[in-house]
Amino acid sequence: MFMKEKSIKKNAFLNTLKTFLTLFFPLITFPYSSRILGPSILGRVNFAQGIVSYFSLIASLGLHSYAVREIAKNRDDKQKMNAIVRELWTINLVSTVISYVLLFLTVCFVTKLHEYKGLIIICSTLIMFNTFGLNWLYEAFEEYTYITIRSLIFQVISVVLLFTMVRSSEDYLQYAAVNIISNVGANILNLFHARKFISLKKNVSEKLQIKRHLKPIFILFASAIAATFFSSLDTTMLGFLSSDEQVGFYSAGAKIVRMVKNLFPAVTAVMIPRIAYYLSKDDEKSVLELEIKAFNFLFCFALPISAGFLLLMKPLVLLFCGEHYVNAILVSKIMSPFIICSAISSFTCSLLVVYGMERYTIHRMAITAVVDFVLNFILIPKYGANGAAVATLVAEILFVVIDCAFLRKYLAKVQMIKSIIQFFIALIVMCVCVYFSRNLFENLVLQLVTGFTAGVISYGGVLVAMKNQYVLELFSSIIGKMKEFLEGNKK
Repeated sequence: MFMKEKSIKKNAFLNTLKTFLTLFFPLITFPYSSRILGPSILGRVNFAQGIVSYFSLIASLGLHSYAVREIAKNRDDKQKMNAIVRELWTINLVSTVISYVLLFLTVCFVTKLHEYKGLIIICSTLIMFNTFGLNWLYEAFEEYTYITIRSLIFQVISVVLLFTMVRSSEDYLQYAAVNIISNVGANILNLFHARKFISLKKNVSEKLQIKRHLKPIFILFASAIAATFFSSLDTTMLGFLSSDEQVGFYSAGAKIVRMVKNLFPAVTAVMIPRIAYYLSKDDEKSVLELEIKAFNFLFCFALPISAGFLLLMKPLVLLFCGEHYVNAILVSKIMSPFIICSAISSFTCSLLVVYGMERYTIHRMAITAVVDFVLNFILIPKYGANGAAVATLVAEILFVVIDCAFLRKYLAKVQMIKSIIQFFIALIVMCVCVYFSRNLFENLVLQLVTGFTAGVISYGGVLVAMKNQYVLELFSSIIGKMKEFLEGNKK
C-alpha cells in the first residue's frame, strides 16, 4: 500500500526541515529588511499583507484540510481521486475569481486603502498562484521530499533578490514583491509537476459532482474565516486604530514568535493524511500511538522554547530587528506563551479535521475571533502594539481551552502525565540556568549564545537523566542517522 511505503518519521522530519528553512531564511533577511525599511514602512507593508490575507482566504475557501483528507482516503482509487481533484480545483478557480472582484471593490470604496493600492496589487498576485499551485495535493500524497527541495530552491532565490533589489526604504514595493516570489515560483512549478499524480483534463462524458463537496468545504471555510480574521486582525486593527509605526513594532515582535511557532504545524500536518488512513482501516491502536508521539514531541519542545524566548527576548529583538525596534521587546515577551498554545492548537486542530468535527471549528473560531476583536478595540487605542499582543495571547489561550473541551473524549485516551511532569521539572532547571548565564555578559551576542547553550544542555540533560522515553528515542534516532551517514561515506 502506498501509505505504508512512506515513513511518518521521515515525513515529519522533512516537513519540519522545510519549516525550519522558512524560519532560517528570515533570520538572514528580516534583520536586513527591518533596518533598511524601518518600523513605519515595515508596518505599511504588513498592513497591506494583512488586508490581502482576508481575500486570499475567500479564494482558498478553507479547502486545504478537506482536500488533504479526501485525497488521502481515496488515493488507492486513481479514477475516483482524479475526479475529486478536478472538482476541488474547479471550486477553487471560481472562488478565486470572486475573491479578486471583492478585493477590487474593497480597495475602490475604502478610502483608507487608497494609499496602499500598489502594495495590495503586488501582494494579491499570490492569491491566483496559490490556486494554481495545488499545495494540498502534495500533502495528501506525502511528497515531503519534493516539497522540501522546492521550498529550499525558491527561498534561496528570494534571498538573493532581496539583497539585490531592496537597498532603501523607497524600495518597499520591491520588498513586497520579493516576499511572495518563493510562493509564486513554487506554485508555478507545482502546476507542471502535478501531472505526475493526477490529470486535470476532464473527460467529455464526465460529470463533475461539485455539490457533494460544498457542505464540508463551507463548514471549514467558516472556521477559516474566523482563523484568518483572528491571525490578521491585530495588524489590520492597528493599521486602522493606530499607526504604521505601531504595526511595525507589532509585526517585528510577533514575527520572532510566529516564525518559531510555525515549526509545530509542520509536525501535525503529516498527521492528517496518516490518521485519516488509519481511521479508514479502523486501526485505533496506530491512531492512538501516533497521537501520543505527536503530543509528546510538541510539548517537549514548546515549553523550553517559550520560556527561553521570555528570558532572552531583549537581546534577541535588538539583534534581530535593530535598536529602532526596542518597543517590540515587550510585544514579544507578552506573546512568548503563544508558542505553547500554538503547539497544542496545531495538534487539536488536526484532530478536529480527521475526526470529522469540522462544525466545532466554526464555534471555536467565532468565539475567539469575537474576543480578539473586542479586546483589540479596547486595548489598541491606549496601548498600541502591546495591547494587540495581549489580545492575541488571551484569544489563543481561549482557543486551546475550547478545542480541548470539544476533544475531551479523544484526548482522554492520550495518557502522558509522567512525561508532562518530567518536562516541567526540566523546564524549571533550564530557566534557572538561562537566567544566571545570560547575566554573565553585557554583549548581546554572548547573552544569546550562553543562554541558549545553558538552556539546551540543562533541559536535555535533565530529561535524559530522568530517562524520558521520547527524548531517548529522538537521540537514538539522530545517532542512528549519523552512523548511517558516516558508514555510507566510508563505502
